[in-house]
Amino acid sequence: MLIECYTDGSACVQGVNKGKGGFATYFPELLGKRKAFSAGFTNTKTGRMEITALLYAIRAIPLSEKCTLKVHSDSEYVVKSFTEKRLEKWVSNNWITYNYKGVAQDVKNVDLWQQVIEALKIRVGMDIVLQHIKAHQIDKEKDPKKVKELLKNKHILGNSIADRLAFYKRFENFKVDIK
Repeated sequence: MLIECYTDGSACVQGVNKGKGGFATYFPELLGKRKAFSAGFTNTKTGRMEITALLYAIRAIPLSEKCTLKVHSDSEYVVKSFTEKRLEKWVSNNWITYNYKGVAQDVKNVDLWQQVIEALKIRVGMDIVLQHIKAHQIDKEKDPKKVKELLKNKHILGNSIADRLAFYKRFENFKVDIK
């Protein structure tokens, strides 16, 4: 069985709302129902919110469910962590990575990546596939008819729902940590 979801994370990087973030995970259909998860956080960054959205997608799948979870994300950081096997490399290098100059540095967001790994480990019947999706495809469109036409595409619609939920959650329901 294939289960698809759309994830997004957002955080303010400057101004009076600096550090306020939100995430969203949207399932057009999860075991017969449309489902969404979202929350706001303080003292965070966009990358953390993107990983949190992925974590909620994984945790939404029951432990006994045999399926392929296809996660559509506009975060290259999250997607490439799987498609380029960066996550595996980070684990094998004891959470050390190398920048473009070859200088060793600590991997960011290790606490969240470890939770992702654990959540995947205990879901033995689940395979995960990450797919990059272009972000904000309707945001610049001024013509309502064209927006309506764009939203007929399930991926544009799914990404737009996750994007809006993540954006709005930056300003409400704040939590201090992600556990």
